[in-house]
This record gives sequence, C-alpha cells and structure tokens, in this order.
Amino acid sequence: MQRQAGIKHFTYYFRQMMKFYELKVQGVPQVLFILLLAVLFGIRVLVQPLIVELNIYYQQFLTAYSDFYSAPENIDAFMKFMVSDEYMKFVGTTLKVLGIAAGQYALSMLLSFFYLGAYLVDLEAREVSFAVYMKKFLAALPRFIGFQILFHIGVGILGLLFLMFISFVIAILPIMYIVIVFLPFAWLIVEVIFIFKEITLLDTGVGIFRNFALSWKLSAGSRFVIGKNIFFIVFLNMITDMLVVGSNLLLSLFIISFIEVIVLLIKQRLIVLMYLSRTRIEKDNEVLKYDED
Repeated sequence: MQRQAGIKHFTYYFRQMMKFYELKVQGVPQVLFILLLAVLFGIRVLVQPLIVELNIYYQQFLTAYSDFYSAPENIDAFMKFMVSDEYMKFVGTTLKVLGIAAGQYALSMLLSFFYLGAYLVDLEAREVSFAVYMKKFLAALPRFIGFQILFHIGVGILGLLFLMFISFVIAILPIMYIVIVFLPFAWLIVEVIFIFKEITLLDTGVGIFRNFALSWKLSAGSRFVIGKNIFFIVFLNMITDMLVVGSNLLLSLFIISFIEVIVLLIKQRLIVLMYLSRTRIEKDNEVLKYDED
C-alpha cells in the first residue's frame, strides 16, 4: 500500500541536510562554495568604504532632522539641507549601496539556485554529471529570473503599502510603533508560504504565473512544520550575525560570510528534502530514505 508522504521535522532530515559539502559530481560543491564566499565576503569588503561614507552623511541628515523635529521653526534650515550637496551625496551613496546589495543578493540567488537543482538531480536522476546539472539549471533559468522579478516587485509593493499604512497609524497611535518590530516575522511567513517557489521551476515545467499558485498549494497543510524547519535556519543565521571577532573587521566579515554560505547550502538541501517528502509517494510503514553514499 502506498500513501502521500508528509513533510517532517528538520531533525528527520538533519544528517542529509548537513552534508552541504557533498554532491555526486566531485568538485562542484567546492567551486560553488568558493564562488558564494567570493560574492558574500568580497562584495562586503568592496562596499565598506561606501558604508563608512554613508554613515557620515546619515549622521548629518539625522542632525538636521532632529533640529527640525525639536523646533519646527527651523524648517528653513532643514529645507536648505535637503537641497544641499551633502544630502545629494547621501542619496547617491545610499542608492550605490542598495544597488551593490541587490547585485550581491541576485548573484547569491543564482548560485544557490544551481546548487538546489544539482542536489535535486543527485536524489532523482539515474545519470548524474555536470552537464545534467547545467541542463536542469538552464532549463529553469528564464522562468526563475522572470518569477523572481515579479515576486520581489509584488513583495516590495505590499511592503511599501504596509509601511505607508503603519506610518499613518503611528502618527495617530504612537504605541503602534511596536508593530515594526514584527516585520521580520511577516517576511518569515511569506518565506514559509512560498518555500517551494524555486524548486518547482526546476522539477516541473510550470509557468511563471502558475508558479505562484503551485508553490502556495504545495506548502498548504504543512506550513506549521515548514515554519519550525525554517526557524532552525533563521536561528543559525542569528548566531552568525553575532559573530564579531574583536576589532578586526575583515576577520569578522570573513567568518560571518563563511558561515552564511554554509547555512545557505544547508537551507537549499532542506528545501529539496521537504519538497520530495511533499510530492513523492512512499510505501506505508516504510521510512523515506535517501542515498547516503
């Protein structure tokens, strides 16, 4: 007798998902690891001078705004600052930092998407090679790019509308400012609901628009356990963010980036394992097993 498998607690997948350094094609995970580390660490090092510069301009803006907020009659001085070279540099530097961060995010997403497909191939395909990895990746790449653009635009618009609404509410009820503290939880909920939005593109020929409905449907009924599994990944990221080694900024950035790459690859393996549990059939009274060789 056969039945639809269900998504299990992350401890069930723990042994397999922690083997982030393994793919059946030798050398591929190591190269991907180095490329991801170069993206996360290298770009952080390059952007540091801009971060320092941005902090200076931000302090100038904060001072001008504080003077205006404490004494509204200083509006002329504040408006003069808003059209000054310092403010234009503040805006320009902010846009540069955001652009670099977006580029870093896009590159890390592409590399992790390749890893996601490679691990899926390892668990499902009879013949495994780098060419098979590339075929899987390239077949889904156009839909992946299109979907991610639409997805992030949609999330961005909803986020902007929410911030506008909450800003209006805070102006009336300042105590509602506490709602902002819970914004990361809102993103966690979105991530749980659409946790399979990328792997569906690799495993099926689903179109960009239908993928919204498909990824929503696949997480339905299992979102609580998915949330617990993803929170484990969030917990690992929280630990990473606390890793600061004295005053050595470069060493801290390297350690943080190194561990972030590991956590990212672990997350991709967990997604694959949960997806297979959700979509594949297993025999009754038989534990779902994966190749551990």
